[in-house]
Amino acid sequence: MKFSRSIPLLFLTILFSTNNGGCQKNPPTSPETDAKQAAAESPAENTAEEKASSTTTPEEMPIDPKLVVKPGEPMTAERFKAVKENLKQLGLSLHNFHEEYSMFLPSPEDHPEYYDENGLLKVSWRVHLLPFLDQKDLYNQFKLGEAWDSPHNALLAKNMPETFRSPDTPANAAKTRFRIFQGKPEKDSEGKMRMTSLFPLGTPARIRDTLDGTSNTIMVVEVGPDKAVEWTKPGGLSLTQPKEELGATASTVAVLKGDGSVSLIKQDLDKIQWKELVGPQDMTRIDWDAIEVQP
Repeated sequence: MKFSRSIPLLFLTILFSTNNGGCQKNPPTSPETDAKQAAAESPAENTAEEKASSTTTPEEMPIDPKLVVKPGEPMTAERFKAVKENLKQLGLSLHNFHEEYSMFLPSPEDHPEYYDENGLLKVSWRVHLLPFLDQKDLYNQFKLGEAWDSPHNALLAKNMPETFRSPDTPANAAKTRFRIFQGKPEKDSEGKMRMTSLFPLGTPARIRDTLDGTSNTIMVVEVGPDKAVEWTKPGGLSLTQPKEELGATASTVAVLKGDGSVSLIKQDLDKIQWKELVGPQDMTRIDWDAIEVQP
C-alpha cells in the first residue's frame, strides 16, 4: 500500500515542476532598459545632417529690407523705431555712468592708466559703459590699461553687445555705427575756451558743462555703414567736416541728445548747423522743428 500511494505523489510532483518551468516569464525590465531598446530598434527621427539643415543660425537670418539704410532716402519708421531703442539704452547708460562718476567718461586724474599720450582712452567709451548695460562680466575681462587692439583686448572684440548693433548690421559683425563727435576746446569770439563736444579730448564733460542745455546738444549719432568702426576702438568723429563724417547715411539721421531723448533729423545740414548741434557751449538754441523729421 505504501508503494502504491507514493506513485501518485511522485507523479504530481513531476507534473507541477514541469508546468512551473514552462509558464515562467522573462524577468521584468527597467524603464531605462526599455527606452534604450526602443531607441536601438527604431530609426532616429532626424539625422545630424537633417538637424543642421533645419536649424537657422543668426548669421543666416535675412535682414528685413525696411531695416536697411538706403543712402539718400528717408529712414523708414520701422528702422527708426529699432535704432531709437538702442540709442535710448546708450543714453540711459551714459547718464547712469555720470551719476556714478559725475562725468561722462573716466577721469584721467583718477585713472591716468586708461589714457594714452594723446589724451585718448585706450579702449572706447563703449567699453566703459558695459557695466551699465548689464555686461559686467564682459567688462571685467578687459584690460583697460592696455590698447584696444592689444593681444588680450583684441580677442574680446568679437563679443559686441546688441546695443551697439544697428538693425542692418550683420549678426557676426564686430563693428558699430553708433559714434560720438570728439574734438579739442576752441576759443569763442570773446577769447574764452569752450568745449566743442560733450566728449572733448582728455577732459571728460559733465552735465553742468552743457551750457546750451542737454536738449540742444547731441551726444551720439548713427553713421553710415562705411563709417562703422570696431566697437572697442577709441576715438570719435571730426567736426572739421561733420556731414562728410556721417558717411553713406539715409537722408535722415538718428541722434541721441544730451537729455536722453532721440530724434530723427535731416542729414543735409551745413557745417555750422552740425557744430551747433554737437557743441555744448556755443549758447545756441536749436530750432528742432526746422530740422527734425517724422518717420
